[in-house]
Amino acid sequence: MGSDPETGMDDADTKGQRLPEHAAKLLLDSIIPYQINRLSHRMNRLLDQDLRQHGLSISSWRVMAVLDFNAKATVNELSRYAMIEQSTLSRMLQRMEANDLIRPQRDKRDGRLRAFSLTPFGRQKYEDVRDVTLKHVGCIIEGFSNEERSVLMDFIGRMQKNVEQLDQAATPQTPDTQID
Repeated sequence: MGSDPETGMDDADTKGQRLPEHAAKLLLDSIIPYQINRLSHRMNRLLDQDLRQHGLSISSWRVMAVLDFNAKATVNELSRYAMIEQSTLSRMLQRMEANDLIRPQRDKRDGRLRAFSLTPFGRQKYEDVRDVTLKHVGCIIEGFSNEERSVLMDFIGRMQKNVEQLDQAATPQTPDTQID
């Protein structure tokens, strides 16, 4: 049996028992994925508030960002790149289509597949909120030097690569799950 150096508690004391509040906070504060998720949640909540003033949600903005970059994308691609579950995404795509933000197109090779693209109105709406999103990015990295920003992006890229490798090792590969 050992003792946790941060909490000072014996391993036997922590198994099956609730940690004291200060020990739980110390534990969570030391878990990088928790801290990243916490930061991401707060940033997304603030951005979502501003986007809603323009009639968009953060999820619809992500779909539009993917389509701005890729010109068109299938539901599978949008789900993967915009990080939205397909069942949620399907309903959202219907609303976005009804609001003239996106347009579906049948795949010429496989009529069962649909690819989506921005409509002219959707593209204008996306461009209208670009300043809102850039302002948020600016606030988030306020006080960082160019070198610190570069190092941060390098760290994030390395972490993403590590997670992708873990995901590939844990997920049987099919054509739909392969990472491009």
